[in-house]
Amino acid sequence: MGDHTDYNEGFVLPITLEQGVYVLGVPRTDMQVRVWSENYEEEVVFGVADPFPNGSEWHHFVKGMVGAMHRRFQLSNGFDAVIYGDVPVGSGLSSSAAIEVSLLMFIQALFDIEMDPVDGALLCQAVEHNVIGVKCGIMDQFASRLGKAGQVLFLDCQTRDYNHLPVAFGDKSLLIVDSRAPRSLAASKYNERREECDRSVAFFQRIDDTIDSLRAVIPPLFEDHKHELLEPYRSRTRHVVYENERVLKSAAAIQSSSLYELGGYMNASHASLRDDYEVSCPELDFLVGELQSHNAVLGARLTGAGFGGCLVSLVETKAIPTIKASLIPAYQGAFDREPAFLEVKENKEAEVREL
Repeated sequence: MGDHTDYNEGFVLPITLEQGVYVLGVPRTDMQVRVWSENYEEEVVFGVADPFPNGSEWHHFVKGMVGAMHRRFQLSNGFDAVIYGDVPVGSGLSSSAAIEVSLLMFIQALFDIEMDPVDGALLCQAVEHNVIGVKCGIMDQFASRLGKAGQVLFLDCQTRDYNHLPVAFGDKSLLIVDSRAPRSLAASKYNERREECDRSVAFFQRIDDTIDSLRAVIPPLFEDHKHELLEPYRSRTRHVVYENERVLKSAAAIQSSSLYELGGYMNASHASLRDDYEVSCPELDFLVGELQSHNAVLGARLTGAGFGGCLVSLVETKAIPTIKASLIPAYQGAFDREPAFLEVKENKEAEVREL
């Protein structure tokens, strides 16, 4: 919960997946870096201190993270490495944050660098801003660096205070459905939404000059002045204001194991992302509608920046085969495309080993 609230200094509630990005490497005796991507079957070679161009290919993440760590810690040499990931790319499941954080922790381990986890997440966010060109908030990097298996991360994006909340799924699971719809507009529209929120902040600053983010716009203040806001700023603000409320209520529902209540907040969140923030797409709306009409589904919503990619649903575990069996042909018939699935159950802590 909490999409598009993080860069508005609001509240977010992410959960981690079993999938990840893995880096294996050894130090070199010179200042060169050579990295092979198993997924793309490509190699990149560059110097630790080389300037690097902006872009969003896999090697831009590598160059950006190496450059950022070198500027911060003055790396003494380069390295050879292989990188592989099983996080679906470009689907709204934070694959960018996964590669950033994996490279961060690999470099920390290789050069014996101690770094506060929050500081590390913020460094990854800076690479996303300055190299990749996406003005993202802090949720994805914090979730990847600080997330724990079987728990949700409740994060206040203004204070950066966080808590890990255990999730008692019981006979329920999170079923992630990848629409496989292309997300060609995600980056540009994401930055556009940020600019729209900034315009809304400027409006409320004329009412109260202490307001510096939409986090400070509480529901009564919004309701009192919403008629003065032009569209699309009114709708964008409404999503952020009430999504923050839904995150707080969702955290309380998780703590009390009120999963049906949580499902209701998920449904409301998707409606807001679709209608007020306008970051959904026909494929996601179709899949969410099909899921929400199923009696074994408690709630469903898009996840990530939107404009394609994945949705997350809270479902009865025993009904997953039936849900898939009905969803696949329906989606194929409507869009001539088959969805992909990931399941999140009450998993154990991942084992971390130094090889």
